[in-house]
Amino acid sequence: MNLARFKTLFKALLTSLRTGQYKALLKEFRRRFYSDWTHFGLARDLTQSFEATPAKIPITIRPLKDTDVPGLLAMDAPGISDRGPYVRMHRLNFLNAQIGQCYVAATEDDTPCYMQWLMSAKDNEAIQHYFHGIFPTLQPNEALLEYAFTPETFQGKGIMPYAMAQIAEKAAECGANRVITFVDHQNIPALKGCKRSGFSPYLTRTDQWRFFRRRYVFTPLPPGTPYPFDVATPTA
Repeated sequence: MNLARFKTLFKALLTSLRTGQYKALLKEFRRRFYSDWTHFGLARDLTQSFEATPAKIPITIRPLKDTDVPGLLAMDAPGISDRGPYVRMHRLNFLNAQIGQCYVAATEDDTPCYMQWLMSAKDNEAIQHYFHGIFPTLQPNEALLEYAFTPETFQGKGIMPYAMAQIAEKAAECGANRVITFVDHQNIPALKGCKRSGFSPYLTRTDQWRFFRRRYVFTPLPPGTPYPFDVATPTA
């Protein structure tokens, strides 16, 4: 671990301990010790028309500016959630890696309220090196969306689905007509947001954690596979 990443980790741990919000870190520790953890791979075909529902507040999409970072990723943000320090830590680390293009959704007064990275096939080597193989190698017509984040004060305003849909469409500028992303199977709000952004399940990735070492298993899904929350629960 390099010095910058260590400092970010230390800040996240310090914030969690200071605010008593350490449950997310304990959960992550247990998961990495021994578990089989599933993520859904989701894809959107940009050749198919799709119109996302606008957010509850007016927003515009633009590239991230250096001045956006303190407001988006501050460890002392008001109302920070249990996972807040952990989530911010990963995005600060990835920002320093300078892979792909980070876009933000900004309010009418240009306050950033959402962020997400868009990466293309030309970033394949850097993606594989940074993420250690957890994402498939992108084909020339593919792009990857990752590390979405909405600060707590802007959550619940329908920003994520609309902003993600708009950022995905920017992949056409780098020659892509298919965009993929990955979401934890337990993160139902994020999965629902991705559905409202035009994405559909196309595979699963099982992270097999054994004593802090991880192995990946990718399993393709049949076309038309529904989201887990769209599957009817059998009645007794």
